[in-house]
Amino acid sequence: MTERLLALVVVAASGAYLLSAWPLPHGTTARPGAGFFPLMVGAFGAVMAVVWTVSAFRRPAAVSGPAEPGAPVEGFGRVVATAGSLVGFCLVLPYAGYPVAALVFTAVLLRWLGAGWRSALVIGLASAALSYYLFGIVLSVPLPRGVLFD
Repeated sequence: MTERLLALVVVAASGAYLLSAWPLPHGTTARPGAGFFPLMVGAFGAVMAVVWTVSAFRRPAAVSGPAEPGAPVEGFGRVVATAGSLVGFCLVLPYAGYPVAALVFTAVLLRWLGAGWRSALVIGLASAALSYYLFGIVLSVPLPRGVLFD
């Protein structure tokens, strides 16, 4: 029941976001306007919310029973690990630069979420390199280089 209600709330929120992005100038794909990206994000969010809602209503409603004692703490621990990693990423970013901060952020977060060190480092390195290439080189987004590289 809770998942169904939450899915409907997300549909309403993404619909409101999409409607608020609609009046902005869209432009074209070659020359996007100020509303192009918000409109695409809103459309993607609305589609995903509708898919989630349909999926939630197709499954039988979960019967509420006694909860496992360790389950909420594990979920809460993951939220704390993610939030702490994001705060650490923001604090380290200006000093270490984007590639190093992204590598450390991804590797530490994956390790806290249960991955082994080797896979966390490989995935962290690959995601840092790919995101730096995409944003820093292809899209020419000025990413922080950090004190070490200036």
